[in-house]
Amino acid sequence: MKNQTAASNGNPVQFGLPILPPRPATVSKRNLPPFSSLPLLFLIMIKPLTDAFYEVEAVKYGYILLLIFASIFAKIGQTFSGAPVDTRNKSLFAYIWLIAFYFAFLFGLAIIYGGTLAEIFKIISPFVFFALVIYATDRWLIYALAAGAVLTIVVNAGFLPFDYGWVTWGAVKTFKGYYFFKTDLAYALSFSVLIYAFYARNSMTPILAMLMLLAAAEVVLANSRLNYLTFACVAIFIAAKGGVSFRSMVRYSLLFALLGVVIVLLYDPTKFLGFDTSSEAGFTQGRNVTWGHLFEALANYSPVEWLFGKGAYADLIVSMENTSIGQAVHNAHNEYLHMIFTQGILGSGLYILLWSRTFRMSDVPDMPGWARGTSAIALFMFMLQGMTAVVSSFATKTWPLVMVLLALRSLTTGTDQNKPFVSPT
Repeated sequence: MKNQTAASNGNPVQFGLPILPPRPATVSKRNLPPFSSLPLLFLIMIKPLTDAFYEVEAVKYGYILLLIFASIFAKIGQTFSGAPVDTRNKSLFAYIWLIAFYFAFLFGLAIIYGGTLAEIFKIISPFVFFALVIYATDRWLIYALAAGAVLTIVVNAGFLPFDYGWVTWGAVKTFKGYYFFKTDLAYALSFSVLIYAFYARNSMTPILAMLMLLAAAEVVLANSRLNYLTFACVAIFIAAKGGVSFRSMVRYSLLFALLGVVIVLLYDPTKFLGFDTSSEAGFTQGRNVTWGHLFEALANYSPVEWLFGKGAYADLIVSMENTSIGQAVHNAHNEYLHMIFTQGILGSGLYILLWSRTFRMSDVPDMPGWARGTSAIALFMFMLQGMTAVVSSFATKTWPLVMVLLALRSLTTGTDQNKPFVSPT
């Protein structure tokens, strides 16, 4: 039976074992990405690093401009090389029209209620990024995504010894890496681990284990309480895909929880943002007050305002009206309230429809077992983040989800779905 199996794979056999062809002494040209794809792959790889330049607007617009040219250049190269055409791109034209229609809707709101092109650009940017990448995607996409995930974890860890990587928040010194805010860091780390685990076929390799430990330490030091749960979800998902039993996961979770409590007590409890359950305001860090004002204002919305919302700054205006002079004005701190307030039911529906189309265009027929559930866990992480923060207006919240969807799409761009990713031949 072994001989028949090996022979059917095209390899000669000896003593029941396949004789594998010798490994080439040199790397062939087919083992390297085409020159036309290099700029696009490089831009995808360094995308997480551009988040370090959050104060420089030119970086954001310059990146998209470069991405447009790189995508076109890669597509031209594919055309001249006779590369197979991705038939799934036939729905790309309709997808782009949907983006354009959503842009027009947001632009109309900005004219009526006030707003900026920069705010609109932030909201539609993940969909533009997805469209540009899949327009010229190839089998090397997953390697660029994995490299970007590794860079996110390792480069941020490099800021641990430096003051630049830390900020005082709530009288507690917290780690933020090169991001503006600690939650951005913890959120990005969780998605980076998920992407690299996908690259490793959810197999616990030494590199994946090292990256998970490094990322876990950064998440703890970031003191982003909600993202403790986000990271835990990723870790449990990887463990489940790796064959770890539920009983073992519970046992190890209890062990790590006990160790965490001991470390916190020995390190200094005042250096961690705890879970203050003495009051609702303490537990939500004042968000419940903001939410209360928003619900009161929402009750007075007219049918037209329910349908279209009241523009990009509607939640900020409500907060301003209920804030004393000298106090900070906050947005909704909740994605779902923010969407209804600013864009109404129609705008929220268009936004959900765009994400739905993005997920559908990333869907893989006959997805292998190791990859199933990846998009679901990524969506859960995204929706969980929206419980306590506005996510649609920030690329650091939306682009990581797009990266996962692109990784899924890469399954059908010339790689074997049932074997580890290796250099394409």
